[in-house]
Amino acid sequence: MEAVLEAVLLAGLPPYNIEAAADGEGTGVGMPPVQGRRHALRVLWRQDATAALHLPAELFDAHQAAMDQALRTILSVHRLWAEDGPVGEAPVVLGLTRPGST
Repeated sequence: MEAVLEAVLLAGLPPYNIEAAADGEGTGVGMPPVQGRRHALRVLWRQDATAALHLPAELFDAHQAAMDQALRTILSVHRLWAEDGPVGEAPVVLGLTRPGST
């Protein structure tokens, strides 16, 4: 998890802070564990909840998909092993490097 947090911070993205979210400033990167999958973290962008109120749903969804893809790129650049998944879906980090890679 430390490597994921480091990659996010080096990219200039704030980690999600539930206390800030309670104050209406809930934008950031969340890293919840994936249930039933030891050592796997889902890395997801949490948009400020007020964005959903001010943006059309398709634009809100497009923002979310773009940030999920950006997170996938950031994780890859930092040589973190993210599970292959659909474009625009929040990546799942499985480890520091893909087995068999150098």
